[in-house]
Amino acid sequence: MTDTLQKVHLPAEFHVKLDFYWQSIAVYAVTLIVYVMIKAIWDSTIQQGLVNVVLTDPVVVLLGSFVLITTFSLIVNSVSRRSIIISEDAVTYLSRFHERTFQLDEIEKIVVGSERRTNVRGVLALVRIYIRGRRRPLRVRPGLFENEHGLVSALLTLRHQAQHP
Repeated sequence: MTDTLQKVHLPAEFHVKLDFYWQSIAVYAVTLIVYVMIKAIWDSTIQQGLVNVVLTDPVVVLLGSFVLITTFSLIVNSVSRRSIIISEDAVTYLSRFHERTFQLDEIEKIVVGSERRTNVRGVLALVRIYIRGRRRPLRVRPGLFENEHGLVSALLTLRHQAQHP
């Protein structure tokens, strides 16, 4: 499994992808515009040069709320600037507001594999990092980060160092 992954020089920083939010906003906004245009043609108000948008129309309210909620989520995630830094001896979760570092001696094991419930993002859908003194493992989904193969490779390198100090 490690032969196909790219080599990463540690320390390496991996940022959260925001592409999904941009794509969602685009799809919802285009759908909203197309619906309003079709509704205006259907009501034959576009021949008069007016497009009346009824804000109480349930489809307009639903699509508009999708656009607003996704835009708000994009703003929150871009402001927080979440990332993971993998170094030779630690894993650091970093955001604009918080930083948490787990040293190599705190890490019990790192398990790379798929999630039991769904297998949407491929074989490497989930990485679990077991920490001494924590009840539940840290869960990292590499598919949510830029350069996901580099993240998995860095975590495998860290796992190898944790097993062979």
